[in-house]
Amino acid sequence: MKKLIAIPLILLSILTLSACSSKEYDIVTSLFPQYDITRTIVGDKDLTYTLLLNPGVEAHDFEPTSKQVVMINNAKLFIYTSDEMEPWAKNLENNKTTFLNLQLASNEDHDHAHAESISYSTTDEHEHDHDNLHYWVHLYNTLHMIEVILEEIIHLDEKNVDYYTNNANNLKERVRAISAKFDQISALETKQLHFVGHNVFSLLNEEKSLNIQSLTDSFSPDADPTSTQIQAMLNQIIETNASYVFYDPLETVILANTIKNDLKSKGYEITLLPLYSMHNVSKSQFESNTTLLDLWNENVENIATAYDLELI
Repeated sequence: MKKLIAIPLILLSILTLSACSSKEYDIVTSLFPQYDITRTIVGDKDLTYTLLLNPGVEAHDFEPTSKQVVMINNAKLFIYTSDEMEPWAKNLENNKTTFLNLQLASNEDHDHAHAESISYSTTDEHEHDHDNLHYWVHLYNTLHMIEVILEEIIHLDEKNVDYYTNNANNLKERVRAISAKFDQISALETKQLHFVGHNVFSLLNEEKSLNIQSLTDSFSPDADPTSTQIQAMLNQIIETNASYVFYDPLETVILANTIKNDLKSKGYEITLLPLYSMHNVSKSQFESNTTLLDLWNENVENIATAYDLELI
């Protein structure tokens, strides 16, 4: 009798675990920027969404697990960054799921969009957008990402078009407000800023007349900096009389502190400030519902601090 009772319980446990492991979402996103834009536009409506990356995980080398592949294939919409960032994505395409290559779609929307009231510092910047891996670290591109994601969300739930459009418009206005803060910095004489990390901010440099110098020229954090590169940054920090040095909170905290301590041993004091590349967020940030615009705001405030500027 005990064996007969045990068998149904085992089957029930298997079914329960199976159900948990096959949770389905309407929208799956690969990186934090598209996840947060989706979250903001969807608001309190019924569409479900998720982020593939666990909080704190490095994005460049990420590949989905078999469970996550099933999740993607069961979704109505999969929003991924680009074929360069997620080369595995194009191999998963199927007839059920709409695969949105956000970089390609944003570029197409960019080419056909109405003019936006965001300033530019160079005339050839758009040509770089098509080739730059970190295209989301750019305010004008962020506006186009919002437009593209909004369009796909409306396709999934047309009855709430006004609600989604209103959320997207509010988000775009807040992006423009951040852009205006950067313009206050752009109006000043350009200052060399030092970033302990890989080459993330080249587009933002062009867009907002900044001079953020990365420790390495690599577009990926995989390449460890050489002793020559570290020594060159140490020299530049001293030569430019920099009081602040920036670092990536998810990637280069230890290295940034090493540089700080090395300078301190030479009698040179600096303050470390975070500068977010926005691929992902930490576990504590994710749990506290930190938004993409929270990261942008902290970035512009920290850069203003390095300029000794109080933003209006």
